[in-house]
Amino acid sequence: MLWPIVLPFQITGVAFLLAVVLLTATRTPRKWTRINTLLISSIAAIVLFIPSCTGVMFVADSIRFGHFHYDSFDAIPDFRSQRYLPRAASNIEMHKHANGYRARYDISATDFKAYLDGLWTQYGEHSAVERGGFMEEGQTVSPELFNHAFDGLNWSCPATAIVYYSPSEGDGGGATYYFDADAGLMFQRTGFW
Repeated sequence: MLWPIVLPFQITGVAFLLAVVLLTATRTPRKWTRINTLLISSIAAIVLFIPSCTGVMFVADSIRFGHFHYDSFDAIPDFRSQRYLPRAASNIEMHKHANGYRARYDISATDFKAYLDGLWTQYGEHSAVERGGFMEEGQTVSPELFNHAFDGLNWSCPATAIVYYSPSEGDGGGATYYFDADAGLMFQRTGFW
């Protein structure tokens, strides 16, 4: 749940640690002793840490979250964004956010069935909900549900899309798949903590 702030925290922490060490080693300004330089630069780093961390977070989030397009699964640089995504997916349009992503991509019915069966075989025993235990599973998706899941992305609800689910993690992580087998088009909503 807190992973989005880990990277900005690490970047800011390392930057300030290096600044304090370099200032102390060079005794800048020269009239201070190393102890004074260490104390003053450490206090400045502590006071400036949260505002700096916030600034680094805004920059990092603008790079790692938002709308992206990938030609294939292997082109995705973030292992979190590969979670619950079939390797056979192509022409991937992805909207990433801190707790998951929403994606649209091409995949054949055979590849998707093999992928989903493999997920359930590998992780099904650890799922918080057993396979087939979700209410809408196997049914045609309603336009209201689809529009709610993909609000703001201007994706049209396929008339023949069927709802499928991945194994569900105990903390709510998992994926919901809206698959239009006729068009070979998948809409996916994935959440993780």
